[in-house]
Amino acid sequence: MFQADGRDFIFLVKENAVYQLDAGIKALLDGVPQGEVRSESRLLQDFVGYPSEERGELLRGLVKRHILVPSSFVKADGKPMPTAPSPHPVPMQTLILQVTEACNLACRYCYYSEGDGSSGGRRGHRTMSRDVAEKGIDFLLEHAAAAEKLVLVFFGGEPLLNLPLISSAVDYAREKADEKGKHMDFALTTNGTLLKPEVIQFLVDRDIGVTVSMDGPQEIHDRNRRFRDGRPSYGAILPGLKELLRASVRKPVVARVTLVDAPQAVPDILDHLLGLGFAEVGLAPVTTNHPAYQFDASRLDGLMDQFRRLADRFLEAARTNEFLGFSNLIDLLTVIHQSEVRTRPCGAGLGLFAADPEGRLYSCQRFLGEDAFCMGNLFTGLDGSKVEGFRREAVVDRKPLCMACWARALCAGGCYYEAWVREGSPFQPNTHYCRWIRQWTELGLEVYGKIYLSNPEYLDKLALLRGQTSIFNQFYINDRRPV
Repeated sequence: MFQADGRDFIFLVKENAVYQLDAGIKALLDGVPQGEVRSESRLLQDFVGYPSEERGELLRGLVKRHILVPSSFVKADGKPMPTAPSPHPVPMQTLILQVTEACNLACRYCYYSEGDGSSGGRRGHRTMSRDVAEKGIDFLLEHAAAAEKLVLVFFGGEPLLNLPLISSAVDYAREKADEKGKHMDFALTTNGTLLKPEVIQFLVDRDIGVTVSMDGPQEIHDRNRRFRDGRPSYGAILPGLKELLRASVRKPVVARVTLVDAPQAVPDILDHLLGLGFAEVGLAPVTTNHPAYQFDASRLDGLMDQFRRLADRFLEAARTNEFLGFSNLIDLLTVIHQSEVRTRPCGAGLGLFAADPEGRLYSCQRFLGEDAFCMGNLFTGLDGSKVEGFRREAVVDRKPLCMACWARALCAGGCYYEAWVREGSPFQPNTHYCRWIRQWTELGLEVYGKIYLSNPEYLDKLALLRGQTSIFNQFYINDRRPV
């Protein structure tokens, strides 16, 4: 249970659902310790202050909403019944194509390069061929089952180094999707250094959603994001970026920030990037074992302080139907509002796979090049035993620490790659982030409750707009435009 603006709410962990409580129901729940079994007649007596003829309906309402749970739904040891695995095959909806391993930058913290902060140095110089790309598109369509909306993502290295392949792949994918009566969206993650006029026109004409990796103002961005010869990259990015932001009318352009230094710069980073014209900005601490780049407890506490400041600003904007493109909070509010219960942290290895330049398949793009996590090949198919093993081990019910945590329906243990780097296994919960995630989720619930009380339609519009966009959560709205 939590409060927002002096009102009482309850968050149901197993259902990821939020309800506002009146004083009588709050008093009833306060008087019944969690896990205690009481008879229906006893509970009816506990509805103090309600007419006797209304008590039965109130009880049925609390059971319907799973606030009170029939004892037959609970195991003998008092713990909730585990989530049953779905008997239905999971349709493939997203394929990430690593169109090249090459990159013209050498970011110090890159998890995939030979930079000082790398976690393995997996970068090669392979480039995907047209045959492999087209096989990937065929593979996606063959495994999509009844899914109507599919996403093809171009990834690198720096994917724009292989623009001719991207161009042919988009044309091929649209043609094949039309033949099968499906809709294909396209997305691309770029470092922004190759945004020449003809490239921008291509991205706009082909309706490709763009995420730009950019770390903030020039002095912050250039600390770690430099060309391979050591030159800073901010100045080289800015002219083309401004033109892309101006030209992208139908699809928003979002920024993805890797946080390395002092978290007190976070509000300035957000303001700078939104000021350039990005629709949204998502921020995440760097993933590495390198001690110079890791966020320790002190840095995480500082990051939470700054996220609280941004949450206050987001709330102020929401109350007046304005928009602040703080992706982290938008994502959290949307998941809460849609009551999406996560049994796994993301779609990796379920509806999402990544293919390297030779067509080898991985659970997601972050594991590209790690042989232990290869799950098959575009030409020979998925390795069923590896895929099923991954799906079985990844479910949150197999993580005892997570099952004891009230935030599990929103977190499910956290990023597989992060867990592998920091905990030694992709199936371990990210314990170094647990306290932070609980604090962040508490903050999200509080903001959710306050928006619900002051402008509930805003939450519906936020979820609707988010649901109409691609896997990268791109929000088709301009900065400060009312939603």
